[in-house]
Parts: sequence; structure tokens; C-alpha cells
Amino acid sequence: MYGIYKTARYLFGNWNNAVKASGFKPNPVMFSEKQIANDGHICDSVAEKIIDNWLSARKIIHQRNVAYPESPYTADFAINGKLIEFFGLAGEMKNYDNIILEKRKISTKSKIPLIEIYPRDLFPIKNLNRVLSKQLLA
Repeated sequence: MYGIYKTARYLFGNWNNAVKASGFKPNPVMFSEKQIANDGHICDSVAEKIIDNWLSARKIIHQRNVAYPESPYTADFAINGKLIEFFGLAGEMKNYDNIILEKRKISTKSKIPLIEIYPRDLFPIKNLNRVLSKQLLA
């Protein structure tokens, strides 16, 4: 759904109304429908589950919801001192974009590598292979 959030809100008043109009049941709260990855990790979205399953399939040891140093934020995943974030709503909500900027600043200040994943990186799966393989090996 990347790229249609603003349009959906304009046409239907809000995202949940657009979801209802398309015949689906909306989440009452953002990220309320948790997903269980193959390794048992609880994920906040289907996208996070795809990433978690990608890591597990390659036997890459990873942690979920790891705290950023000296901040209220958490990263979706951590692997060998690197943080991984799925920024699924980037460019769709100003507050969300501000949080992305804050996470980047904290990462830079703390000298912790941050791997950023966006919806375009999930499909086709070869995109996720390219992004994660390249950055995890760096």
C-alpha cells in the first residue's frame, strides 16, 4: 500500500475508512494485529514477519525490539551490533518521518550501523536479499 496513504485519507477521510471500503477489517490501533514469525518472534506487521522469516531461514541470529541508546525508541531488529528498521510509512506521515530522522541521528551519534528497509525492498524478495545480504556482510 506504499504511496497511497495520503490519497486514501483524502478520498475516504482516514486510512481505516479506505480499508473498510475495500472489504477488509481495519486495525483499531496502528500495529495492533501482531504476527508470529516462524521462529516464534512476535512482529508488529506482516512486513516485519517477512524480514524475521528471511533472517531465520538463513539461520541469522537476531533480536527483536532492541532499544536505541539513551532514547525511548526501539529498533525492529538487531544483528551483531547493527540495527535494522522497517520504515513502512516513510513519506506518509510527518511525525513518522521525524522519528526516522531521530533514529538516524541516534545511530550516527552512537556509531551503531542502521540498516533501513522500505516497502520497495520487500517485493520481489530478491530486493530484500540484495539489501540485507549487502549490508549485513559490510
